[in-house]
Amino acid sequence: MKSAAFVLPAVLVCLIAASLTAMTPPPNYQVSTPTDVFQNEEQIFVCPTDSNILIANWRDFRLGYRQIGVGRSTDGGNTWTDSLITTDFQIFDWQSDPAMTVDADGNFFMCYLDFDSTAVMAGIRDSSHITVVRSTDKGLSWTGPVSVVDTVGPYWEDKQFMTADRTDSPHRGNIYIVWMRTPVWPDPQHTMIARSTDGGESFDTLGLDTLMTFVNPLVGRDGSVYVFGSGWDLAESHESMMMMKSTDGGVSFSTAVSIAQTDGHFGTIDGDIGGFCGPYPAADIGDGPFAGNIYVAFASQDVDNLPLRDYNIEFVRSTDAGETWSEKIYVNDDLTGPGATFDQFHPWLVCNEDGILAVVFYDQRTDPANHYKFDLFAAYSYDGGATFTTNHRISDVSIDPDLFVTKGGHFADYYGLEHSSFREDSPRGGGGLAEYICCTIFRDHVNAVWTDTRTGNPSVYGANWVLPIMQPRLLSPVNGDSVAGSVLFDWAASWKVYDDQYRLEVADDPGFGSIVLSETIDSSLFSVLSSALTEEALHYWRVKAFKISSGDSTEVSATGEFYVGTCVDTDNDGFGDPEHVENDCPDDNCPAEYNPAQEDSDGDTVGDSCDNCIEVFNPDQVDSDGDGAGDACDHICGDANNSDDVDIDDVVYLIAYIFSGGPPPDPYESGDADCSGDVDIDDVVWLIAYIFSGGNAPCDLDGDEMPDC
Repeated sequence: MKSAAFVLPAVLVCLIAASLTAMTPPPNYQVSTPTDVFQNEEQIFVCPTDSNILIANWRDFRLGYRQIGVGRSTDGGNTWTDSLITTDFQIFDWQSDPAMTVDADGNFFMCYLDFDSTAVMAGIRDSSHITVVRSTDKGLSWTGPVSVVDTVGPYWEDKQFMTADRTDSPHRGNIYIVWMRTPVWPDPQHTMIARSTDGGESFDTLGLDTLMTFVNPLVGRDGSVYVFGSGWDLAESHESMMMMKSTDGGVSFSTAVSIAQTDGHFGTIDGDIGGFCGPYPAADIGDGPFAGNIYVAFASQDVDNLPLRDYNIEFVRSTDAGETWSEKIYVNDDLTGPGATFDQFHPWLVCNEDGILAVVFYDQRTDPANHYKFDLFAAYSYDGGATFTTNHRISDVSIDPDLFVTKGGHFADYYGLEHSSFREDSPRGGGGLAEYICCTIFRDHVNAVWTDTRTGNPSVYGANWVLPIMQPRLLSPVNGDSVAGSVLFDWAASWKVYDDQYRLEVADDPGFGSIVLSETIDSSLFSVLSSALTEEALHYWRVKAFKISSGDSTEVSATGEFYVGTCVDTDNDGFGDPEHVENDCPDDNCPAEYNPAQEDSDGDTVGDSCDNCIEVFNPDQVDSDGDGAGDACDHICGDANNSDDVDIDDVVYLIAYIFSGGPPPDPYESGDADCSGDVDIDDVVWLIAYIFSGGNAPCDLDGDEMPDC
């Protein structure tokens, strides 16, 4: 195939970005040229030799089904030019799934699926290629195309990602591409890797003896090549994040091993978005305190949160070149576990030269009523992946799933209604949101791109900002914990480990009017003997972070609660479960319901939040008919004398009340046999008809049953 070059035209999209203050979205700008069709599946990389240069790419439909858009910024991401790749760079007529990388010398490489629309429409699966183009002038022009896979066969190439070796290893400059090969049934799907040792001039391929989907490559600090993917752990019979490793520059790979269990591969998120557990890895290849660490972020369902099964952003790390992996932690800082309703999905993780991690992801928490619309959020780790900061919003307009596409619409214009990839019932994410977003980082400067709907259809938007010092995220004591002996306070690092400081405050009251401990600390851990605090009492704690070099500080954190002493407290309201006699804390009058105020209107030791007769003293809580109202306040209609039966005595009781000044029914509504709202002679007539003539029961207006009053 001949080589060619294309140059980006000067179409500017200008919005100036400013430094970010904590929790404030940075300015957003449209990266792609406005169009009435849609654009999605974005990537972005910063040039390591000139951080003012950024290149982005995406799927673009403005000239027909599945083309590739390319954007270039020369001012750190504030303004952009963009274009579509030309026919000189297309082996076939459809392109999709753009991926990108950049080597240590600033040469950019872009790859994409390249396939024959005629064959696809005919159901032939041997039409797909993977094509690579490259730029040696920082994205100003491109050369190629080079076919990574230039033979046809009964299979389909899909979901490729790429990376470059930017280390000082013997394999420096190597380019690696991994993808899924799906053969014609019944042959098994398997993972492929291609390697270039000549700067992208040519590639050799290797089939990996495993089955992983959404595979993603990574180069570690020593030049080792890692391939991560979503797969199946045979030993545990469970979905899992899998890893393979090469120590010889991609010539051979180890057997796939599980690094973390996952759930929800190919699930569906509120808004009809396709969810999956694809891996997004990063490596610390610098010389900082966490050099050599390997990290992986991924979305996974919480199967303990039934029936909601919300997706969270989970994270694991290895400090020994992939030999062992940490327990999973959550990147997202909203409620997790039973009752959590917001989904987080589509993460992208990067690591800067100092070992600082940045991750972006989609998040529904800005739509609390519906958990339907969502925004781009970000979080950071300043301590080598041990903790992640408080999250903050990046997009300043929420993304609306209703503006994504399934079958029909623009898709119908380009390939017809019956294309199997976009069925009527397929998730909307496949058509409008697609399957990945991206961010890149250079020193303290982050750039992100994502699919946005504020123009009325999916478009590529971006933002750039400076790493912020974040409001502290409290980790332990977990709310409601009881502690004895010593108390270990732990919170996420809010800033760089050599430039951060914190003020910890502990008080006996939630308003911090009575502070019992105040300490200034140079780390995000602090231990104190519980004897230094008020014994057998509920305590409140908070943290404020400071940047030593500049004197900047954050807002104070959210308030945490813990109890000094023994306090088994199921509902975490500071009052203990009564059956635990060893508790030092006061007994909870509703141990299964959070009620820190402990209201008890009738003084029966059963709190209002769980009392079945709030205004009537009934410590035994008897509820004979199981209707949720206790017998003490649950009366039979017509039982005017409160005898638990309706008979002639109730007729006599009502006559005495109405005509002779006798006592009123107790409660009053029990004498209202006809449910008129008052007690009068009509109720006497109703009861006589019911008792002696087979009339309807009291308050049973339709002859169905006798309800309680």
